[in-house]
Amino acid sequence: MSSSQAIIVPFDPSAPSQAVAGVLPLQLWSLTPSGDKAPKAGATATFYNTPASKTTTISSVGDGFAAKSSEVKRELVRKSVGAAVKELKAFEGVKEVVVDASLDPHAAAVAAHLALYKFTLKTNVPSPFDPRNAEPAGDKIAFAPVEASAEWDRGVVYAQSQNLARTLAEYPANMITPTAFTERVRREFEGIANVEIVVRDEAWAAEKGMNVFLSVTHGTSEPAKFLEIIYKGAADKTAAPLAFVGKGITFDSGGISLKPGAGMKLMRGDMGGAAAVVSAALAIAKLQLPINLVVTTPLTENMPGPSATKPGDMSVEVDSFSPVRLLTKRTGSIFS
Repeated sequence: MSSSQAIIVPFDPSAPSQAVAGVLPLQLWSLTPSGDKAPKAGATATFYNTPASKTTTISSVGDGFAAKSSEVKRELVRKSVGAAVKELKAFEGVKEVVVDASLDPHAAAVAAHLALYKFTLKTNVPSPFDPRNAEPAGDKIAFAPVEASAEWDRGVVYAQSQNLARTLAEYPANMITPTAFTERVRREFEGIANVEIVVRDEAWAAEKGMNVFLSVTHGTSEPAKFLEIIYKGAADKTAAPLAFVGKGITFDSGGISLKPGAGMKLMRGDMGGAAAVVSAALAIAKLQLPINLVVTTPLTENMPGPSATKPGDMSVEVDSFSPVRLLTKRTGSIFS
């Protein structure tokens, strides 16, 4: 029977780690059925009460690990730790896992938290992803390295930010409307230094002549938003910022040019660009990287309502003597 506490040890057959007291990976692996070849990367074996009252999962990084390039090694550690976490997830009782991160603390932290992630909105067991929850989703398993390090901590931030992007993209469109998206972003950035969140409305977009954007909003009853995240982490707060732009169509039915019904539910992911840039900004801000950053993302649904933009409502005129003019017949000129 598994314990509530477990250990993960990435296993290099040619140089087995002894970072965890009471765990001898080579000796344990020799107890498993094996051939003449070294175990492939990600091959796992789990042992109970080894050491006493704990579960240990050994996961191979493959043969010839030491000779690999640094990037290949990092990916092998991710594969090894990720495979171990997936195996331990099957044991309901496991709540705390100590990871031997000595081969690459950053890669081990990223792999552990990415492999643990599983999005669900099932209600038979209350979902931690339910947006109505007062508290944010907690991890099913708590991870800690054998030895604390700044690189492990950075890896945790990387993984948590990636998991935020996955969550935002997985939510059905009724749970991640433009308004709900901006509210979630405000919560995620709350208390982080050097960050300003600005949410613009349709009136502001109209003042700026953003008519193509506004034309997409005509078919939906959900208010459109224009989100800005401003992070000033550079020593010179006036220095030119890096700019991220992400597409934020929280559901794209195709409007009047309706997409096929089969698989249309996947168009909830048309805001994946917005999810990606917001999550990247969250990692940058949490790590307080020494740069200035501006993130912009227009957020709206594209629906086939009675006021939706019709095919042909937008046209492009080009001649050899003038720049491209993008026109929206219904709402007027955008730029020229």
